[in-house]
Amino acid sequence: MGSRLGIRAGTGPYNVGVTDIMTAGPDKHGVFLRLFYPTEPCDIRQRRHDCPTWTPSRQYLDGYLRFIAVPKWTYPLCRLIMGNPKVPAILNAPLLKQESPSKFPVIVFSHGMGGQRTTYTVVCLEMASRGYLVASIEHRDGSASATHVIRQEDDGKTPTVEWVPMIPKPEGDEFPVRNKQVHQRADEMGHMLDLLVSIDQGSNINNLCNTGMDLSQFKGKLDLDRVAAMGHSFGGATSLVSLYKDTRLKCAVILDGWMLPVDREMYPQISQPVLFINTEVFHWPGNIVRMNRLMGRDGVDRKMITIKGTVHQSQSDFTFLFGKFFGTRVQSRGALDPHVAIDINNEASLAFLAKHLDLPGNDYNSALLEGEGEHLIKGTNVKLDPRPAKEEQVDTSVEKPTPDEAKL
Repeated sequence: MGSRLGIRAGTGPYNVGVTDIMTAGPDKHGVFLRLFYPTEPCDIRQRRHDCPTWTPSRQYLDGYLRFIAVPKWTYPLCRLIMGNPKVPAILNAPLLKQESPSKFPVIVFSHGMGGQRTTYTVVCLEMASRGYLVASIEHRDGSASATHVIRQEDDGKTPTVEWVPMIPKPEGDEFPVRNKQVHQRADEMGHMLDLLVSIDQGSNINNLCNTGMDLSQFKGKLDLDRVAAMGHSFGGATSLVSLYKDTRLKCAVILDGWMLPVDREMYPQISQPVLFINTEVFHWPGNIVRMNRLMGRDGVDRKMITIKGTVHQSQSDFTFLFGKFFGTRVQSRGALDPHVAIDINNEASLAFLAKHLDLPGNDYNSALLEGEGEHLIKGTNVKLDPRPAKEEQVDTSVEKPTPDEAKL
């Protein structure tokens, strides 16, 4: 089903359910996320009517098109080419009932620039099919290509929907703007984890999405001693800042991390294990040098691998939405088959998570973490200047487009 519809199904033993949660909060926007979780067995091919579409509404699809600066007159054609495939998961399905394990480890996921809560559905489905509960946030810092807030009126009238605009690329030095955003993003990740704690405690959650989903079934089912962060590009930077701010996070998997927004002072203060999974063509010396600041800490497991034949979007859903001809031209597909690339990406992630969340029955392929395999490089393919460089030179050496300039 996943191949035919564009979004690939998880390969693990569990079917996957999804549900959306939006809450109000003391800040302006509250928290908005999609949960991916194991659900009861079913023939998903017979339940296509219960599967959500990849983009929740046309506004989200048009947000992607605005992000990549497609002329507005081409929107109808682009919508036709991209389509809106069904996701091979059951909307608002019940949580899987099982005695062992009785709790599900948790992943909090942060999207990249121009992303949304559904942009990494293929990765989230895989993690949930292997027994994780994945909370994929939709950030309200102005980095999402489309997101909205539901406002409840005090007079009880119909709630209003407010769309949050994306912040345009700043002129000149990006660091002040992106650093402010990454801190807001990390705070949102913390608020999302707080919400998951409340859900696990059985608290009454006012879900503004009004899905009808009974969240009480998650009471006592989240293994909050086993929580990891995961993110792509700007979401990778967000995950690192989240590690710094929140020790409830035991480790992180960074997919093609964009390191510019991270404060230099944070690097020596991050104590948790980190896995960097890089694509072959995205990175440049300044970005790798920043990653290397985390690699040398004694006694902390830090790994970096690079997947050959991949591009920045090889770790997102976009690599599965276009055929080879068109996908190559819009830089959503690399030379390596997308299914092979995402398998390596996911298996390496699962091996690292199982190790550092101390999951029982860890039989994952740990050799991937050492860069062993036909399509892997241990470390990076980026050539660095062997001469010592001043920090100022490193921090301004941006020879590649930043993520909001890259084509989806």
